[in-house]
Amino acid sequence: MALTEKQLSMRKVGGSDVATILGLNPFKTVLELFYEKMGTIEPADLSENEAVEAGNILEDGIAALAERRISRRDGRAVKLRRSNLTLSHPKYDWLTIHIDRDVVGEERGVELKNVGWRAAVAWGADGTSEIPKYYAPQVHTYMLVKNYPVWTVAAYLGGGEMRLYDIERNKEWDQLIIDSTHDFWVENVGKGIPPDINPDADRAVQALRRVYPGTDGSTIVAPASLAAWRDVRAEAKQIIALNEKVVDGCDARILREMGSAAILHFEDGSEFTRKLVKRKAYTVEAAEYMDLRFKKAKDE
Repeated sequence: MALTEKQLSMRKVGGSDVATILGLNPFKTVLELFYEKMGTIEPADLSENEAVEAGNILEDGIAALAERRISRRDGRAVKLRRSNLTLSHPKYDWLTIHIDRDVVGEERGVELKNVGWRAAVAWGADGTSEIPKYYAPQVHTYMLVKNYPVWTVAAYLGGGEMRLYDIERNKEWDQLIIDSTHDFWVENVGKGIPPDINPDADRAVQALRRVYPGTDGSTIVAPASLAAWRDVRAEAKQIIALNEKVVDGCDARILREMGSAAILHFEDGSEFTRKLVKRKAYTVEAAEYMDLRFKKAKDE
């Protein structure tokens, strides 16, 4: 069922949605985004996500630090201005954005990112344009809507390092964003037709379970082509079970040899270690088990 005009106006395509539409978002599929726009499922609640919460709290501080760093880099005083407006593209009105900061007196915006130390590896060196691929569509969408030639991403990494990345606008990104979001907005959301999902996508199973959490009690007939995948699945499960049995057999031989020893050392330098692990009760009953780990030789 297609949405009404009022419903559509409330659920337009945001800058952070574009990576999902392009299949670049590792945390959400385009199928999930479609059903969120249709109002069938609720967007994930990020209010209790520690990284998101920290980013919101630290935003003003990161902005102040970015303002100083950009001023030093550019050799002149730069002033950042908060933007609380929802902006739409004058021609492609399904594209809306909420930006972090504008540079006063310039056609340039600034995106602020609070990056945890685990995620820092995905960011390039300071002064480059090497930001994670799932952030690039967001920044290019901002430039498209604001008609700016450049956008600065200020990333505060690991609580101790600020890096600046200048992203320049280009026509290829503009066209890609216009075409892909138009198809999603008009052909999928506008007509109520869900986009297809790549079964091999990283989040395909989680996405489909989220979109179809229950059943309606009906029975449908499987297409002939699905029989092959049914057989592949059965084969794969047999292989998994066989491999698990092989691993169990290997573990039994190793543990029999180790007896009560803590370390089993091989001539090549590799080792098996074992220790008693005690787990306190929290949401499951307390348990204890023997933990066996393998360590490769240093020269491998």
